[in-house]
Order: sequence, then C-alpha cells, then structure tokens
Amino acid sequence: MKWRAGLAAALLLTGNAAAGQRSASVRKAEPAFTSLTGEFEVFADATANMPEAERVKLFRQRFDTLFPGFYEPRGRDEAKYDAQIARALNGFPAIREKYDAAARSFTTTYATATTRFRTYFPDYKVTVPVWLVHSLGEMDGGTRTIHGKNVGVFGADVIARIHDQKTIGPFLDHELFHFHHARFFPDCDQLWCGLWQEGLAVYVASKLNPGAGDRELLLTIPRPIRPEVDAKLDEAMCGVRAKLGSTKKDDYGALFTGDGPSAAWPPRYGYYVGYLLATKLGEGRTLAQLAHMGPKQVRPLLERALAGYACPRVASTLQAPPPAAAR
Repeated sequence: MKWRAGLAAALLLTGNAAAGQRSASVRKAEPAFTSLTGEFEVFADATANMPEAERVKLFRQRFDTLFPGFYEPRGRDEAKYDAQIARALNGFPAIREKYDAAARSFTTTYATATTRFRTYFPDYKVTVPVWLVHSLGEMDGGTRTIHGKNVGVFGADVIARIHDQKTIGPFLDHELFHFHHARFFPDCDQLWCGLWQEGLAVYVASKLNPGAGDRELLLTIPRPIRPEVDAKLDEAMCGVRAKLGSTKKDDYGALFTGDGPSAAWPPRYGYYVGYLLATKLGEGRTLAQLAHMGPKQVRPLLERALAGYACPRVASTLQAPPPAAAR
C-alpha cells in the first residue's frame, strides 16, 4: 500500500503545481485556453492497477484541483457520478488512439476556426476561459456555469467519438457562435430562449458552411431528425408553441437532450425546429443583425413565425397566466 500512497501524493503535488502555474498564466492573460487531455492520460496510466474506488477518489481530488467545479456531480447522484468516472477510466484504452488524435489536432483546429469566424463576425471576442478536457462522456462542446462563472468546455473524448474532418468545422462554428451570442442574448429559464440560441447556432453554422448537410450540422445524432419532424411539422411547431414559456426540465430535455418523455419525436429535435424558425427570422436580416437581437426583439418574432403554422391560436405562453380568481 505504500506505493499507492506515494503515487497519490505525487499525483496531487504534481496537480497542485501545474494548477498554480496555470493559474498564474490565466491571471496574466484571461481568458485562457487550457488543455487537460494529457493530464487525464497520465493519470489513467499511472493508476491503472489501483482498486476502482481508490482510483475514483484520487481522480476527483486531483482533477478538482486542475479544473475546480467541473469534475463534480453538479446536482447528479454521487454514486452514479463515481460510476461515470470509473467507466471513463476503464474505457480509456479503447479510445486512446482517437482521443490522442483529437487532442493533438484540436488546438490548431480551434485557432484556425476562431480566425475564420472573425471574418464573419469581426466583433467576436473570447470572453470566457476555454478548456479542452476528457469530459467523461458528457459533451463534445458547450458552455457551463461553474461556481457562478461561465466557461467554454470541449470534450476530446466525445469529439473523438462523433466528429471527423467534415463535421469539426461546422461544430466549432456552432460553439463559437454560442460564445459570441452570449454577449447580446443572455440565458433565460424559459424554453423559447434555448430554442432561439440553439436554432440560431445551427443556422449560422449552415451559412458559414454552404452545402453542409444534416450530418455536418449535427442533425443526425443520435438519429436523423429532419425526416421525422418534417412528416408532422405543423404538429411539432404547435407543440413547441404551447410550451414556449415552460421552465420544466422535462420539456427542455425533450427538445434538446432526449432526456424528457418525447417518444413522439426524435431526441434533440429542438435543434431542428429552432433552425427552421431561425431560417424564417433570417429572411432579410444579416447574421450580425440576428446575433445582436436581444430577448425583447426575438420573443415576438418567434411567436409570429410559429403563428404561421396550422395549429390553433392560443394565448402567448410567454406571458404569466392570470391569477386564478380572474379566470
């Protein structure tokens, strides 16, 4: 057991020193781009023969030092989260080759994508720290609020699994637009905000990549979305319209993550519905104009676009319902 204790101490000391150097760097030039992909690989190799529970515990200690707040359950069940870490560590040898390739190429690819993105959006500024990590299967990319601050996170493990040379460009355009859009369109809890944010990001990626198909726009994960929605488009739009003001987790999950009870629709179909609505709002507007529109502008425009589909007119769900006594 002495070698395990020594290894644990060495890993923690190395992690603390690296975190200190990284923090100093970040302070000099925030926001920074930081990769932890190598640290994950070193840790996976060095702890391969440890008992699983001990390995997971040490992982959480070390990586919470490297990226405080990301490697935490964040509202999820502790035991399930520990199992997720164990799966990622145990499964790493099987993805190592693709993971290494994704991690090696990402820094250059990201820098190239950023330069190209600025040719379309000259006012683009990186306003959040950006991290490249092993996401434990959580994400290919996106923003997260961690300890009250927004950060950009890319998951080399998921990028390695679902992206290739055809999809990586549109994917980065989509995520960079989210970083840009957040300056002008703040998050809100109502479903319509997510519909606009994700739909517009897909629309922008389509415009920046003429000829990109549904696969490149990530509208085929986990299965093709367009055919199922197009077959019942009015019904889909009517259902979305009725829940525009919803703040329920299940309603959001049904549209964007596939976690909600949405057997009638493919997972993530909100991306496609939002894209169709953004396409309508894009008529006669430049990409810059769309990006700069705030919530007060977007809300009535979305309602007007949805009103064009064949579903019964209902009172706007974006307004608070009247008091019970007034009904």
